[in-house]
Amino acid sequence: MDVLLEAGRDGRCFTYLDNKNLGVDLGDLVLVRLKGRALHGLVVARRRHSYEAITDMKESSRTLLGIEALVQSAAVDPIWRDWVNSVAVSCYVSPYKMIKAALPAGWLGQAKKLTDEAKSLWWIQLNPEATNFEALTDRQTELMNFLKSRGGGGWQKDISLDGFCSSVVKGLVKSGAAFRHKKKVLENTSRAEVDEILENKKELTKEQEDAVEIYEAQQQGSAILLWGVTGSGKTEVYLHLAARELEEGRHCLILAPEIGLIPQLVDRFRGRFGKIVFEYHSGCSDRERVRTWRLALKSQSPLVIVGTRSAVFIPLSPLGLIVVDEEHDTSYKQESPMPCYNARELAVERAKWFGSKVVLGSATPSLLTWKNLCPQGPLRLARLTSRISRQPLPPVRVVDMRQELAAGHRRLISRPLIQRLRGLPERGEQAVMLVPRRGYSGFLSCRSCGEVVQCPHCDVALTVHLTNKSNYSLRCHWCGYRTNKESTCTNCGSSAFKPFGAGTQRVMETLSRELEGLRLMRFDRDSTGGRDGHRRLLSRFAAGEADVLVGTQMLSKGMDLPRVTLAIVLAADGLLHRPDLQAEEQTLQLLLQLAGRAGRGDLPGEVLVQTYCPEHPVIQHLVDGRYEEFLKKEADLRRESGLVPYSRACILRLAGESATLTASAASVLSEQIRPLCNQAGWEMIGPAPAMIPKVAGRNRWQLLLHGPELSSLPLPDGSTLWDSLPRGVTLSVDPDPIQL
Repeated sequence: MDVLLEAGRDGRCFTYLDNKNLGVDLGDLVLVRLKGRALHGLVVARRRHSYEAITDMKESSRTLLGIEALVQSAAVDPIWRDWVNSVAVSCYVSPYKMIKAALPAGWLGQAKKLTDEAKSLWWIQLNPEATNFEALTDRQTELMNFLKSRGGGGWQKDISLDGFCSSVVKGLVKSGAAFRHKKKVLENTSRAEVDEILENKKELTKEQEDAVEIYEAQQQGSAILLWGVTGSGKTEVYLHLAARELEEGRHCLILAPEIGLIPQLVDRFRGRFGKIVFEYHSGCSDRERVRTWRLALKSQSPLVIVGTRSAVFIPLSPLGLIVVDEEHDTSYKQESPMPCYNARELAVERAKWFGSKVVLGSATPSLLTWKNLCPQGPLRLARLTSRISRQPLPPVRVVDMRQELAAGHRRLISRPLIQRLRGLPERGEQAVMLVPRRGYSGFLSCRSCGEVVQCPHCDVALTVHLTNKSNYSLRCHWCGYRTNKESTCTNCGSSAFKPFGAGTQRVMETLSRELEGLRLMRFDRDSTGGRDGHRRLLSRFAAGEADVLVGTQMLSKGMDLPRVTLAIVLAADGLLHRPDLQAEEQTLQLLLQLAGRAGRGDLPGEVLVQTYCPEHPVIQHLVDGRYEEFLKKEADLRRESGLVPYSRACILRLAGESATLTASAASVLSEQIRPLCNQAGWEMIGPAPAMIPKVAGRNRWQLLLHGPELSSLPLPDGSTLWDSLPRGVTLSVDPDPIQL
């Protein structure tokens, strides 16, 4: 039998012989050789031949190569592939590229050594029959409680990351309070174990019960919006809904917009459901993601997968619940490289295809989601208006930095903020402080001529980073370029440089200088690297190792820290004045989410915002907390102007090393699609240079298309768009972009 495979860089089809009688079938992944290179291909067709026909093929000029190994049987289900193919059409990529993007890295295309053999690691399990705990040390008791909160067991490597050394583990085992044994990482869970896990439930509030009833009343394939104020218990609703789906033998998929939100979600779900909870995101190794994918394919018991946007493709069947937590977050949109998909929209579409239900959760839902609520749209609404702690939402105090300047106070930290921070340690309280950017300063400028040090590969200023107490380095946050601080100005020869703007590092330095004794911790991309970096840092902060957590936007998302009573926005103006259609919506969402980090425990909270524009509508709505009023005004404005989401948009991005060739290609492309736009009632803006015209040495141009809300994109089918591109120029199609 010979088989037709999709393989190679562009997914071309090739014929191979199953000469080892591996019994390959449609949807299998197999290992083959193409021009001497090892590749993983997808079986898309089979042809059976007689022995004589195969012999004739071998003797003829058309010699068929053989399949070397079966990598994964039934890796691609026909129904799942139909859904992915429909996504490919909407994203303007080939079905092969869409499937390759959906599958774990290394599975399709160039072969990587990703074995299916699960490692055997040490598993620590509490002894349910143990009764004598008097001889346990305080640390062993802490470990026992830690394991109880995670379903009664955990991997020793994870336990060590949470601060429990091997001697504590061995002591707990020696006392008889726990067992220690080797166990495969992806050991399947029996149905009986799942039933036992599901008995662990918590009581719900009346509003939470109402939300569960609304969900249960929905038909398969539908979605609801769980709109709950910060701290109102949305995650507990997720847990309850997941338990009900698991009881029926259906899998659950929990999506979070960023890796930083995964640790707390995983801990909550493992605390309730134990070892049936798995992670899937870019922080996992390729090998770990392949293992989780394979487990999803073969598991006979229901699972819970917690992951970021790529997890939306995991082939769980039957799939009962899809949760899109923080549904408003722009990180659900894949902007580059293609395919440019939105995991939130794919979750809704997947539910329709497979008969699942979707819960979109947020304290600050997006305008698009709010617009789709019943009765005009398909979404049902469930509201959580009160915090579990019964604490009111924290009041917002605005510090007018213009008045600080008029009073002669020219420092980064205002006087009211200094006073408020000074009292934190003695009260045993904590604060989180939002700084718009990481690093030390936004840019380095010559004080003699005003020249700003630019990235040699991008049209952006280099960000200043502090490498130690006295040395600076310069980095580009777009292409990754790094260099040491300039010694002399390339424009005038002066050595008088000064960093401008404030990043997380400079704020930390300023706070240390002005508030001696205040314990500080930094929470940004530079400080949370490595596996479980977010979890370890947040655990240390929650344990009281610092008074103030200084970080970027990841601070505002999903953290539940009971001792935090103060949320601070240091420089709101940099967020308010971005040249983007959705800047005000996204900024208010960010600030309200940050405000929700304060006062989640027994102590009341407060929000303090430093700004030069206290009269700005976003600041005013932050103060009054009337987010829905903001949405109504924003909806009226965009509807009257015919803007997204009351219209559709698409961006065509071109990039190339030659500025002239890229501009010319953009012009040719615009003439190609202009008639289609006119015919469909769409408007084309451009071609024009992108907002940042050059990134990583490549010049960028774009076309922006605007059209009727429910219409199709006015673009030709297939690869026609790419046919006229000159060599060296690339094109990316971004339907319904987040950033305009």
